[in-house]
Amino acid sequence: MGKTPNWLQMPDEIMGGMIFQRLGAVEILTSVQKVCRNWRRICKDPAMWKVIDMNNRYKGLNTDVYEKLTKQAVHRIRGELIEITLHSFGTDDLLNFISRWYLCSTFFYLPLFSFIIIHAHRQLCENLGEIEVYKILKFVVLFVVLNGNLVRSSSKLKSLCLVKCYSITGNGLVHALRRLPCLETLDLSYISIDAENIKVIGQSCPLLKSFKMKTLFMECDGDAFAIANSMPALRHLQLFDSTITDDGLKALLHGCPHLESLDLSDCSYLELDGDLEKLCRERIKDFNFTPLSEAGCMCGPGGCTAYQDYKLSVSPSLWDFDYHSLSD
Repeated sequence: MGKTPNWLQMPDEIMGGMIFQRLGAVEILTSVQKVCRNWRRICKDPAMWKVIDMNNRYKGLNTDVYEKLTKQAVHRIRGELIEITLHSFGTDDLLNFISRWYLCSTFFYLPLFSFIIIHAHRQLCENLGEIEVYKILKFVVLFVVLNGNLVRSSSKLKSLCLVKCYSITGNGLVHALRRLPCLETLDLSYISIDAENIKVIGQSCPLLKSFKMKTLFMECDGDAFAIANSMPALRHLQLFDSTITDDGLKALLHGCPHLESLDLSDCSYLELDGDLEKLCRERIKDFNFTPLSEAGCMCGPGGCTAYQDYKLSVSPSLWDFDYHSLSD
């Protein structure tokens, strides 16, 4: 019979990269790192935390505990976070922490930087006066402030997924995303946002290529018009259970010309009149439309009238536009 492997003597790359990461962030923070000093050292390696998945769907822990664990994980990554998922917990304060940690971590070293510079100058100039000290401190503060802003604006976070985070508001989400200009993937499920929030998100994240949204309060075509106006670089779009109508779909075709996949599952208010469905399948490689039921728009026979401003901002003559001319 083969010998039982000594888990404490396994190479770090196997324990961390192949075993610990399969357990999940919560298990690592609450159990694995407490086994021994060696495992704790491995669990503190920033390379383990580039992708963080915090799921409170079945664990049943207090949401405050999950927030503290998430902050611990984000702190360990030291500005190298690539992807993060929050499921069934989360607040505006937590999102603010995730997006601002890079800047705060720079200011943490401000006293140390000041002490080192002043001590070095005192060794070279014994008669260093208060004025000189003040000038040095002023220079250090200015340097750290500018450096902090550079670190903040170069955040490496590329993917953010929020699922059933009911305490996160639209304004809180927008405030955080303004600091994440490198974001490429955004997944929002049951997050309370409106068309104006979507518009600001698109403007704040110009590299956004994939956007998934499923909310309880869709604004008829307002959300579609906001996406068309602010996310021209989108390649993948999913709108589940949306109240989008044919007008909103036409706006998406015009405003997002690079779409490779479009998922409109359970969108019951789409009719795809005329050649609209044919145009979608010609323009988009992966087009999925599965209506939940045969129902008309709740806005009435006249269609959605609450967001005419979004229609006009797409193009004054959008509704007379020949969409067949868009086909390759």
